[in-house]
Amino acid sequence: MRRLEPADPTWIGPYALLGRLGAGAMGSVYLGRSAGGRTVAVKLIRPELAGDARFRARFRAEVAAARAASSAFTAPVVDADTDAPVPWMATVFVPGVALDEAVRLVGAFPEHVVRILVAGIAEELKSIHAAGLTHRDLKPSNILLALDGPHIIDFGISRAADGTALTAEGAIFGTPAFMSPEQAMGRRAGPASDVFSLGSTLAYAASGGTWPFDGGHPLEVLRKVVSEEPDLAAVPGGVRLLIAACLAKAPGDRPTPRQLAASQGAGPLSPGTWLHPVLVSAIEEAAAVMTPVAAPAPLPPPPVAPTGPQPLVTTAGSAAGSPTVRLGHTTPPPRPGRRKVLLGLAGGAVALAGAGTALYLTRTTGQREQSQDFPGSQNPPPTPVADPSDYTRSLETTVAATPLWTSPVPEPLIQVTGDGDTIVAAGMKSVWAIDRAGQQRWQPLTNYSSPHGIGGGDSPVAVGGGTAYVIGYTSPGDLSYVFKAVDLATGTVTWTLPKPDLRIGASASVVGLLDGLVYVRGDASLFDPKDPLKYRYGADFVWAVDPAARRIRWQNLHQRDEVGSQGRLYLPSSGSRLLFESASYNLETLKKAGRLEALDAGDGGKSLWQQLAPGTGAVITNLSFFCDGPHSSAAGRFLYLADRLYAVDPADGKVVWQSPGEWAFQTAVASTDGATVYAAGTHYAKVRTVVQALDAKTGAVRWSGSLPMGMLQDMAAHFSDDTLYIWIHGKVWALDPVTGSPRWTFDFHASGGTSTPVPFWASGGRIYGPTDNGLAAIAADGKPAHS
Repeated sequence: MRRLEPADPTWIGPYALLGRLGAGAMGSVYLGRSAGGRTVAVKLIRPELAGDARFRARFRAEVAAARAASSAFTAPVVDADTDAPVPWMATVFVPGVALDEAVRLVGAFPEHVVRILVAGIAEELKSIHAAGLTHRDLKPSNILLALDGPHIIDFGISRAADGTALTAEGAIFGTPAFMSPEQAMGRRAGPASDVFSLGSTLAYAASGGTWPFDGGHPLEVLRKVVSEEPDLAAVPGGVRLLIAACLAKAPGDRPTPRQLAASQGAGPLSPGTWLHPVLVSAIEEAAAVMTPVAAPAPLPPPPVAPTGPQPLVTTAGSAAGSPTVRLGHTTPPPRPGRRKVLLGLAGGAVALAGAGTALYLTRTTGQREQSQDFPGSQNPPPTPVADPSDYTRSLETTVAATPLWTSPVPEPLIQVTGDGDTIVAAGMKSVWAIDRAGQQRWQPLTNYSSPHGIGGGDSPVAVGGGTAYVIGYTSPGDLSYVFKAVDLATGTVTWTLPKPDLRIGASASVVGLLDGLVYVRGDASLFDPKDPLKYRYGADFVWAVDPAARRIRWQNLHQRDEVGSQGRLYLPSSGSRLLFESASYNLETLKKAGRLEALDAGDGGKSLWQQLAPGTGAVITNLSFFCDGPHSSAAGRFLYLADRLYAVDPADGKVVWQSPGEWAFQTAVASTDGATVYAAGTHYAKVRTVVQALDAKTGAVRWSGSLPMGMLQDMAAHFSDDTLYIWIHGKVWALDPVTGSPRWTFDFHASGGTSTPVPFWASGGRIYGPTDNGLAAIAADGKPAHS
């Protein structure tokens, strides 16, 4: 447990907060105590999510799921207020150690302990399924080992049996190594899916940490889950058949939790019969937070609620109800020790992340060098070889940037862009305009974005020439798209497009501006003109919108060949040719198929050439898409991301050069002069992120380095003010573009998906991105004003 931070509340509802247990995507979790001495774990959602109706619905569903599943082997809900200005939930605090951490501490579990796990977890699954729920994310980190047995935690992505889902059908949501085949293929996951995940979890514990489906890249893991038999060689023979039965590919072939529990016949537990002494000690250490070493001062009573409306959360170090804006981290949190203890929370076991960053830079001239002044030297590096693993050294940096200001934005951001002195931030239901001083320019513009496009490449806004071009719904109940032009100075909608002659489907995106035209891409559903109810086919559409004439100058339709295909439009920095990609992804074979097409922007979007996309037939390596000029062209060529980075000649579609090695780049950006391309991505079999600088004309690698980050995380790159910015799941590195050496880092709030748009933007000596307290502005040097 960590101490409360200055921005943390001191009370939530009737509970005084004693410390911070952890944080997750939905909010923070605290250790609380009631006036009667009851110790609880309190989950408080992020304030900016409180105004999101969809998120409130999700949180209510999580609370309902946790209440319905409460039993002897969960962390029961004891209190909640889902309608509070900042919703929260309190559960019984269960001191324990997560199963994944327990395996790291003591290694493989003996057979009799595995059988105890089977019996205890199966009993709990019976209760969960009897309540009409499916957990859908059962894995070692969601199994808590306490003195009285195993407990299942975290119902954040559960699915109710009546069909109400927190995620859309067809979405892949979970942890690949512990997902069922039906989850991996985007199909409905029922109770049998939890049994499959239990089998993977038991195999992990019985083998000492070996995954039954281990393929390196998460997509390769999913392929094995769907089509290959599990590797159970390290599982003791006495439980191997039982675990194999849980891992049957067909849901109907798996045993039920009732059958599993009955097969074990476990009796009463005592810690000595099943817990390793190291784990008993760790659990006692976790329990120690419930009893302070020194007698605490009596807890003050909760503040008496005044007659008028008041906030329910007060902040440490500030008057009740006064706003607090946290401007960033001045010191990093301490690294956890080897025996980090994971505490049982309603939202899951939380491990505190280590502080500091490391950038591993490489350069070679064909032989290893023992001493050199690169990076950091003013001398340009010599031509290196392609593989960053050839020569590696670590540069530790703990330099954290300090924001210039933070402007409250009460909803999660999905895009940040701007024009001149105006920063435009888009959420799921509004568009905001903020000036360089952090002040709101005009009242938020209502604009609802489709959740189907978020994380898949859609951007609701593009700006230029003092105007913001916005597309979205007018209300949650009216799902017809409207394209409108908004004056950046006043927020006034100056004009809208007439209703189009096609039915826009689940997605529409303002791609960007080029030579005075605004380009929009989206999904369309085509129906028979003679019978409006008769569906013909789905298509991708491209609009070239003329702002001067306030009309669509031309429209281009691309019929979709198969279900699951996606279309993307790429705009270059200059020129008259656009690049359109049609791609499909097969999760059973993990192969990507795609076609590229050049469109003549000056001739009604006429097709100039079509051909197979580079990398077609290769294993899927990324799902990212980039649509604006700095990210899609350099030196007069298109930049195309697939199994590697390709430079494509817009005249004929031929590949001019491709990046060397097996690095699957997820983002690329050109320098201001267009001479250098910077790319970041991951190796399909190595859990690290590579950053490379390549010559835009030849593809030669100028420098290469790697960042210690994981797989399939949202990435983005920007180049501005002689600085290369790399975003990886909310963390931004500011790098020297000549050497790659780090200047500073900052932790923004992570975006939700693995694809663009990523909500950060750099221009005019600033970088802007979302934090827990709103939109933050950071100077290019990372320093506060007047420092």
